[in-house]
Amino acid sequence: MRICLLTGPSTSPVLTSVMEVLAERHTVTTKDVESSAPVDDEPGGVADLYLLKSRSARARTIARRAQQRGALVVNSPEATEAALDRWEMADRLEAHGVPSPRSWRCATLEEMSLEAEAGTLPWPLVVKSRTSRRGDLVRLVRDVHELRALLPQWGQEPVIAQEYIDNDGYDVKFWFIGGHLSAARRAAALEVCDKSQDVALGASDLPAAWSHAASAAGAALGLDLFGADVVVKDGRPFVIDVNAFPGFQGAHRPVESLVAHLESLDTTRRIAS
Repeated sequence: MRICLLTGPSTSPVLTSVMEVLAERHTVTTKDVESSAPVDDEPGGVADLYLLKSRSARARTIARRAQQRGALVVNSPEATEAALDRWEMADRLEAHGVPSPRSWRCATLEEMSLEAEAGTLPWPLVVKSRTSRRGDLVRLVRDVHELRALLPQWGQEPVIAQEYIDNDGYDVKFWFIGGHLSAARRAAALEVCDKSQDVALGASDLPAAWSHAASAAGAALGLDLFGADVVVKDGRPFVIDVNAFPGFQGAHRPVESLVAHLESLDTTRRIAS
């Protein structure tokens, strides 16, 4: 099998190890999407399987072209885009009955501040950029004054606001590799997260409703490799975020799980190249 990783200038240690293991049995390449040629120009032609790790628009364009040529892409560019657009994510979670916070969206943060001044928003809120990206806006806002303080930097940013779910101060982090699930408990932090203090959770620690909510969130977005963040209030889970193709550094035996899953995929050509 020919496997190509679509990534940026750097990738996670887990993915580096996965590609090294796969290279022992398959033809493996890593494509820096910001400096590489389109798939049509690759030596040896289009690969059988593309791993869409990069979040960039160029990476999704390359992935779509590979799909058109009959390759399998994981996660698909369509699912990846849905996970990056928090408006789309909220719509899909609601449509599929996935428990998640109530949300409000505005074309700009400035517009949201006007709604807040009119008394139409509850407090506190978690305000996020519409588009998930490095350095985006993710902030707990307790009142209209804190919201206004964000305007000089973020006033023209398209945003979504989530109802703040009061909880015990911890998130449950889920990682899904196909049907393989692992989870950990992590202190909640909106801007800085300390992964070093993660506490791994076994199957006996996870009520079925929590796992089902996290799994259903990925299914709603069409994802195969993903992470889901869940907060729990009075025993009820709420999905607050879904990440397409995370680094999997907190997952249980992620290298072995990823290799086994990727090698199990059907990469039969859908369209003749």
